[in-house]
Amino acid sequence: MSAEQPPPSADADVIKTWLSHVYADAPGFISMCSDADGWAGRRFTTDEAGLAAAVEYAVKLDKRHPKGIYTQVTTLRERPEEGRGGEDLAHALTHLWADGDFGTIGHKPGPDDLPAPPDEDAVAKVVTESRLPEPSGWVHSGGGYNPVWLLDGNHIIGDDEDRARVKGLTMTWQAIVAAQAYRYGWSWDTEVGNLDRLMKLPGSVNRKEGLERATGIGPGSGVVYNLADLAAAAADLGPAARQALEEAAREKQGRRNERTGVKPPPARPRRAPRTVTPTGDGPLDVLAEHLEFADILEPQGFTYVGTNAEGRQMWKRPAAGGESSSPYSLLCDDHVAVNFSDRSDLPTGAQPSGRKLTVPYLYAHYNYSGDVSAAASDILRAAAGRDCYGAAASLPFTLLDDVKRRCLPAEPAPRTQNHVPDEPIHWGDEDENGPDDPDEAPGEPADRLPATFWSATAVLSQIRQMAHARRTSPDAVLHAVLARTAAMADPTVRVDNGIHQPSTLGWYCGLFGPSGSGKGQAESTAEELTPFPRVDLAYIDISTGQGLIAAYLDLDIDPDDDSGKKKILVQRRSRGYALATEGSVLDAMAQMSAAATLNGVLCKAWMSERQGTSNAEVERRRALPKGSYTLSMSLGVQEEPAARLLEMGSIGLPQRLAWAHAALGPDTPKQRPAITGPVAVTTRTGEDTPVTTWVSTLRNLTIPVPEHVTQELDALALEISFGRGSESPLDTHEPLWRVKCAALLALLHGRTDITTEDWDMAAVMWQTSRKVRDSVQETARRRIQAEQDARRAEAVQTAVESQSAVYEAMHGVHPSVVNVAKRAHRYLTRKGDEIPARDVNRSCVAAKDREKYRTSGASESLWSAALQYGREQGWLVVLSDGAVLTAGSTAPE
Repeated sequence: MSAEQPPPSADADVIKTWLSHVYADAPGFISMCSDADGWAGRRFTTDEAGLAAAVEYAVKLDKRHPKGIYTQVTTLRERPEEGRGGEDLAHALTHLWADGDFGTIGHKPGPDDLPAPPDEDAVAKVVTESRLPEPSGWVHSGGGYNPVWLLDGNHIIGDDEDRARVKGLTMTWQAIVAAQAYRYGWSWDTEVGNLDRLMKLPGSVNRKEGLERATGIGPGSGVVYNLADLAAAAADLGPAARQALEEAAREKQGRRNERTGVKPPPARPRRAPRTVTPTGDGPLDVLAEHLEFADILEPQGFTYVGTNAEGRQMWKRPAAGGESSSPYSLLCDDHVAVNFSDRSDLPTGAQPSGRKLTVPYLYAHYNYSGDVSAAASDILRAAAGRDCYGAAASLPFTLLDDVKRRCLPAEPAPRTQNHVPDEPIHWGDEDENGPDDPDEAPGEPADRLPATFWSATAVLSQIRQMAHARRTSPDAVLHAVLARTAAMADPTVRVDNGIHQPSTLGWYCGLFGPSGSGKGQAESTAEELTPFPRVDLAYIDISTGQGLIAAYLDLDIDPDDDSGKKKILVQRRSRGYALATEGSVLDAMAQMSAAATLNGVLCKAWMSERQGTSNAEVERRRALPKGSYTLSMSLGVQEEPAARLLEMGSIGLPQRLAWAHAALGPDTPKQRPAITGPVAVTTRTGEDTPVTTWVSTLRNLTIPVPEHVTQELDALALEISFGRGSESPLDTHEPLWRVKCAALLALLHGRTDITTEDWDMAAVMWQTSRKVRDSVQETARRRIQAEQDARRAEAVQTAVESQSAVYEAMHGVHPSVVNVAKRAHRYLTRKGDEIPARDVNRSCVAAKDREKYRTSGASESLWSAALQYGREQGWLVVLSDGAVLTAGSTAPE
């Protein structure tokens, strides 16, 4: 560097321009960090004062001559408690990006890699011909030329599902550009699509490789884009790009094999195609068969450094958190990895059962924030050819094909949709040898409503279409629609089964699924289909039983008080709707102090029975007369609280719930259908009105059931009374459940009488609800069994360690040391020759013995201790300075 050209320094004006264009007034905090501050960095608001502080901090950092200064591509939702904040805090997406490294300075290709594009013009050529929209602008990074696509508005990342969807877009964006680079024979970094990605700050200085290169903002069109348009472009170009990158990976592996002289591995055995339903293989099982640790670790920046003496793979963590001082950070055997570095983002040490660092767990950790269920579901979506929320779409085609054959049911025959039958509906095969349950059609999940159900009427087809349009579960939407329809029914609207007193129509549904599976979206879709008219409805937040009763009441002047000052609680509302999308009712039920009250109130409310308690103070008396109110409820529940509720079947609430999966089913179409309007009925005046509005006007109506339904219910009630109730305690409310369901289906179709078709459809819904409920119970049973097995294994291990400690105290040596020394003598005797010590070590020291010896607190290795002990006993003889062993003249007893 000559005297006339001083070394570059941070340009405050360029930094301010960049931050203002990309982050100004975006929700959240700008995250800035550098190697000069140990990558901890600082967070800044996006207002004028925050931007000024960020510029000032960057200039101060530059004076410490860091290798680089970086900002995170998204803003952070909040200031992290420690570290710089990960993807879980990603908040506002303001732009899309790519990393256009060129040349060889800092980008020297590996022995098997393709070279990077030679210069900026080559990078621009790749981006231009990738068929992606024209970039809004470019960034000179001092070794790269990075395109940027600005959004016309900030996209605020919502729940985990939205976060996975956005990451899927940004990862696909990188793949599209990388595929175009590969077509020209160049490499491109595809691993920069994570939402906590750090990109070099324009206006800072790139000091890598001992050079000092200024960074800056390049030319650009300034055009901004709608995120939905960019997502459409990614969906169009992504599949071909991923296929090209698979070919690139195969070619790279071929070059590596040729360089190292390694023969390509034999083709993985493939199962013959099947047309029957799956036998239990899960998508993560298939993933574990197809992928190795290298497939997961290398894209995350880990470096393979060889194998240790025990044959375990050694991997070094990425250097993003500072260079590692150890030769390796991660050890992998055939199935499980163990992490030893606190500076990587993986848990350290041996992990408990269910959380061990297997290939599937690492895949879920890096791509789905550790949510194994979300990873499995997304792989199934990719295998079925549907839109994915995360990285599953980029998995090898061979893997997804195997998942499709082994994990997904055979596709059912095409069925005519939107058909309103003129003849009575027949559910299932009428042959006496046909399936017992009408919903068990071949190729369709038993815990989802079948296609024949949805095509039975135009109204049901409309509900299913709307659910698919909103990307949520039709089953969950239907139950929420029934709950909302029931909420509009006046208490004087009842159903008469011909045996018991007529019942009100309150409906409870449990929408089951993991976090982010769409429980709230199902309720929102139901709200579009069945909007509430302006009625005095009690909106109820589930907390306590007394609070629920109070939602129907208001304070008013006591008419019997001459002073006009005394107030009492008076019932002002007769209809109630409770919505708990996160299972708050179950949390309240878990508190035993409130469980009895809340459970009793909910169970009584389903039957509209009398509610309330007496109190000496009149103004505090809460009471609801029998039949004067109704309550409908929609609960969003996850696996653990749902299982906990079902374990308490005797409390009465689980029997009253209608269960449905909230997650999308295998019938979800890849092409989203059109959005529909509300479910409507034609009134006597010939006008179409929302069904909920019509139902809200009905009064003093008794809905009858057909005579044959009464006879069936009578037989069913006797069956339950004479023993079936003890065998299936969760089925005791089946008669009333089905009657209510049939009545609500009739109202949904604009009728005030129950037909045979309504009753048949209610039977199908009951069977499907039972299957969902039973699957939740079975999942809970397996989880409890696994926890018990883990506790037993831990107890056995503790006992073994205790016995080893007693033996060591009595004999002065750990039993594992004695066992290894004995095995070594037998091995040498059998071989009958002088054997290298390392071969004896590998043959005689089992991994489990090493673990036991390590947990005893020994400071030396097991082999060293066994070798010394064997020599002392005369079992082993050491030759050639310890490099060779032979059997001693004394044999162990």
